[in-house]
Amino acid sequence: MRHAMHVADGLLPDAAALREKLDDLEGTLAEYSGEEEPDLTRMTLRLTPLDPQRPARDLLEDLLTGIHGCWLIYDGCDGLEHDEESDAGDVEEWDDEQIEQQQARSRERFAQLVRDSAALDRDRLI
Repeated sequence: MRHAMHVADGLLPDAAALREKLDDLEGTLAEYSGEEEPDLTRMTLRLTPLDPQRPARDLLEDLLTGIHGCWLIYDGCDGLEHDEESDAGDVEEWDDEQIEQQQARSRERFAQLVRDSAALDRDRLI
């Protein structure tokens, strides 16, 4: 976040990292364009992975998106195995209400697993 704040202030916090990114970009362009020295004047390069105008909100949004992605994987791989009502007929025949109930149970189980893991590794989180 500090890096994004510097960029928002018009500062370049790590010139060596920028040089490395430019070298990587030039190498990638050369590889895909077939030119030995590609024209970099048309290229843009983000100086920070976060939006410099709102780095905290951007970080939070990315974190929430990542957590949701983890839940989708959990739900797809493990959610139905632990569902007490998974024997309530073929999942493909469930109506919208049954699907919503299953997803709510899956989200709650996932949230509890995350809480348990966070409590177990509390010293690593602080």
